[in-house]
Amino acid sequence: MKLRINWGRMVRLKKTRDATSYHLDLAKVTAGAGVYIFGRKWHTQFEALYVGKAGNIRSRVKGHLDRVRLMRHLRDAKDGNRIVLAGNIALRPGQKQGKCLLLAEKALIRHFLSEGDDLANKMGTKIQRHELESSGRHPKRFFPKTIYLERSKGG
Repeated sequence: MKLRINWGRMVRLKKTRDATSYHLDLAKVTAGAGVYIFGRKWHTQFEALYVGKAGNIRSRVKGHLDRVRLMRHLRDAKDGNRIVLAGNIALRPGQKQGKCLLLAEKALIRHFLSEGDDLANKMGTKIQRHELESSGRHPKRFFPKTIYLERSKGG
């Protein structure tokens, strides 16, 4: 199945006065169906901290601002600006929204886990993984230090 996501602009999160949560201009977050990423950005780098899907992204993001576990994860992440990046899913004829949202979310989670990002929702997914770490005297450009492999249902 071929999926298309139309990404909007990054929206910066700002700490609240008590520094335990964040707020943002919700009008800048799309209200349509799609996927969203809470992350951190520094220089030209980006790290995903949470990936989600929703029928109404704006409403879902607003609800997440009250989730203590997620807000603590954002606060405790390394340096960088905290951001939300949202993308609307563009359905093709015959595609079902729910299935497409689930596939897009899983694909993004797999991608960010393979990059080594510190996702808060990695424990909440059904994706189990093996890690292959490399060391020794090999050229680093041949393969990354850590490679992730999804476990099959049998083991």
